[in-house]
Amino acid sequence: MKHRRGDRHVYRNIAGEHLLIATRGDSEAPMFALTPSGALLWKQLADWTTEEQLVELVLAQYDVTADRAAADVEEFLEQLRQLRALESEADA
Repeated sequence: MKHRRGDRHVYRNIAGEHLLIATRGDSEAPMFALTPSGALLWKQLADWTTEEQLVELVLAQYDVTADRAAADVEEFLEQLRQLRALESEADA
């Protein structure tokens, strides 16, 4: 399955804080803070990307195991789903 970020949020780096800011008033969380690794993944999600590609990116940037990277990516994608900040397609 492929994923990309939706158009309901914009990314801003304000005073060193990585933030997703909702562009619509119907969001339960108008601002959401990202970790540096979350910001890296958000940038990668500008284009259709698989979970495997995201895991590879984490492994290339951080000293973590493949299992830890996969769990972190899945948790991040789930957070984006809850924010309605993620689009997913089987054949994108």
